[in-house]
Amino acid sequence: MTDSLLQRAAAALVSRPWIYELVQDLTGQAKTAERLRSVIRKLPHERMLDVGSAAGGLAGKLGASPVCVDVDLEPLAALKGRRSESACVAADGARLPFGPASFDLTLCVAVCHHVDDLTLPEMLAELARVTSGRLVVLEPLRNDGRGVSRFLWRYDRGRHPRTREELVRRVGERFRVEETVEYRLYHDYWLCVARPSRAAVS
Repeated sequence: MTDSLLQRAAAALVSRPWIYELVQDLTGQAKTAERLRSVIRKLPHERMLDVGSAAGGLAGKLGASPVCVDVDLEPLAALKGRRSESACVAADGARLPFGPASFDLTLCVAVCHHVDDLTLPEMLAELARVTSGRLVVLEPLRNDGRGVSRFLWRYDRGRHPRTREELVRRVGERFRVEETVEYRLYHDYWLCVARPSRAAVS
């Protein structure tokens, strides 16, 4: 079986919500959730938005009840099936159906590598518009020097992995980065806490 066939098969499998959640668990989502909890508990988060939430697995591990946004209806339906009280919105992260400053904390976890270079600035502009307090971005990084990371990127549905430097520059166009954390599981990860810059939302 060629790489392209394997990639398509992997993408088809991971598109199923329960398999996606299993893959996330196997690749260390529990450790990621632990790091996020340590950051989030210091921030106001009464009104929380989770962009690219999938089926809400991460929010569940955080013990949070955000408004969950995903472009894919299937995982949102799975989330509603498990927790009927969940607030779910089917929307594109670059066109969010919320008013300015609607959320005091916005999560954007493992989303940017699914977004191409033309759409990423639009999405970050939208996140800046709807966020009154802080944005938390967490992304696996492109690191061509690590074999396991190269292997995982080959079969990831996200086709736009970026280096730390690229992400710092992109996020910095709309936000003031206040705190960063880097750690390593199978990938290298970059976690940042940022506040919308006034120029970005005026």
